[in-house]
Amino acid sequence: MASAPSPSNASPVPPTPPRRASSPSILRLRAGLLLLVASVVLCGAGGHFVARQFGLGLGWAILLAVLIWVGVGMLLARLDTRLYFGGAVAVTALVAYFVYDFSSSALGWATGVSLVLALLATLFLAFTFYDFRRLKHELRLWAYRK
Repeated sequence: MASAPSPSNASPVPPTPPRRASSPSILRLRAGLLLLVASVVLCGAGGHFVARQFGLGLGWAILLAVLIWVGVGMLLARLDTRLYFGGAVAVTALVAYFVYDFSSSALGWATGVSLVLALLATLFLAFTFYDFRRLKHELRLWAYRK
């Protein structure tokens, strides 16, 4: 029979402290940043459009774009999860339809190719909306930590 080693001859190994994993920066490359950039571009276009309609200059266009962007940001920050993902599903389905329709009718590509392109656009856009939601949550945690 084998005997258990005695505690006196066992080498004492100090317990290693738990390693704290460094959290990745919130500024890393993400798909949600694409949605953020798209929102800046769309709000800039909206501010420019409204300023042109009223005959205002470039300064007013920039101010209106910032106001629209802040308003959209406040709306997105207060959206319920179901409403956010419902809007994301609606936009994703609309983009998938446009990709399929454009590639099959305007470009004249085969139906199979159009379906694959629409599926790729759907997957990419769905992941982008999901990642934007996570990015928004991380930005909120980062802002409250400061």
